Amino acid sequence: MSQQQTTAAAVDQWITGIPGRIAGHVVFVENPEHTDYAKTLAGEGSVILALNGDRDDEAITAVSGSFDAAGEELLVNGTLSLEIQDYVAIPFVNLVGVTLVRIISDDDWLAFFDDADEARRSGHFIRQLIEVNAVLAERGLLTGQSCQDLARLHIAADGTVLSGPYGAKIGRIGDPFSDLQRRSLALQPESSIASIRDPRSVRESLAARPWIPRYLAALDAWKFISREDRASTQFVGFGLSLYGASTNGELPSPGAPFIIRHGGEHSLLDTQSGRVFKVGIDAATIIEAISNLRDVSAAVAVVASALNVPEAVATGSVTAILNQFEQLGIDLIGTKR
Repeated sequence: MSQQQTTAAAVDQWITGIPGRIAGHVVFVENPEHTDYAKTLAGEGSVILALNGDRDDEAITAVSGSFDAAGEELLVNGTLSLEIQDYVAIPFVNLVGVTLVRIISDDDWLAFFDDADEARRSGHFIRQLIEVNAVLAERGLLTGQSCQDLARLHIAADGTVLSGPYGAKIGRIGDPFSDLQRRSLALQPESSIASIRDPRSVRESLAARPWIPRYLAALDAWKFISREDRASTQFVGFGLSLYGASTNGELPSPGAPFIIRHGGEHSLLDTQSGRVFKVGIDAATIIEAISNLRDVSAAVAVVASALNVPEAVATGSVTAILNQFEQLGIDLIGTKR
């Protein structure tokens, strides 16, 4: 990656808490006096984001502005500008540039889960959240990823070391990285917001909605749909089922492709590759059953009933669809991703 791409990936990892955007971890430093200590924590492939840091120091990426005030901006390396917005405000603002969508207050969390429930029930998604320049914070938590990888470290102005901008306290300046890593081993995903929200309540809300990772994948999938087509586009699984699946039933894994209805036609969108395949209504129904149920026998029973065909015909159809897309490199169940 170029330096600019690495910086953007590091910022994304800092916002979302998802490891792997860069080779190492991200260290955010609020107080430039702690920059030297941050350097002791930054291994190979790591990036240090230093607030008001020395622009001539090649070991760091200088940032300016505010990372913790809604409506303010954070300028990274003099080129990447992030607008900071709270989740509850997002439906009422126009996203001009890259926007960090924070979920930090009780109102934010309640609104997020309400919006997710509405999308699942009716197919209505908050328009701003499906824009390319919206970056939803704490996706690592929302997808159930642990903090053990220490994708990010946050050194607060007073020298406290947190597992993220609003995370659990895991040390103070001077502590070796090995100690911080050891303490992180006991952390659960919810600890990434431990300083602002009761982790138990978040855990309970997520446990009641095991389909949230699929919802987040749908937010990303919308970005493949042109703006002019969005009003007449529906995602199967969100307010729409082709075989009558319950809105409280199974949804596919996050990595499974999406079935899209637009103008009376159906297509399969594989977000991993960006490929789109037009499919008939029967094929789309079969794919929904396979992806939802993740079991061939269960899918056959549903398909036989939905298409009003004998079980033997349904078995042949399900097998043929699975084989066809497997040959194209598409995993309809999404377990290989």
